[in-house]
Amino acid sequence: MASRANIYIDKGCDFRTTIELFNEVGTDYSASEIAVYNFYSGIKKVYSDSTSIVNFTIETSNNDITLVLTDTQTDSIKPGKYQYDVIMQKQTGERSKIVEGLAFVVDTVTEVS
Repeated sequence: MASRANIYIDKGCDFRTTIELFNEVGTDYSASEIAVYNFYSGIKKVYSDSTSIVNFTIETSNNDITLVLTDTQTDSIKPGKYQYDVIMQKQTGERSKIVEGLAFVVDTVTEVS
């Protein structure tokens, strides 16, 4: 069963959030160990939508993955409540949902030109 975590995304701003994958006490996984997995993540208005509004770029480092959106990507999303999840795929093809939740896109007041 996937963990639940809600995220808040500021419209028109860069977004980054890090998820610790392997949190066993006293264990450090090398970059090569995490590199054997593929990660996928997107945002939809509802799970039943056929396509994502936007897909996260996923960076990996040691025990963590970081979900990343550029300011251009966040600017293209209307403020509101969305669904997101992160899928981890092993080399064997086995897929697991590791985190899911709500993504709240919040409008910004300040305009940057």
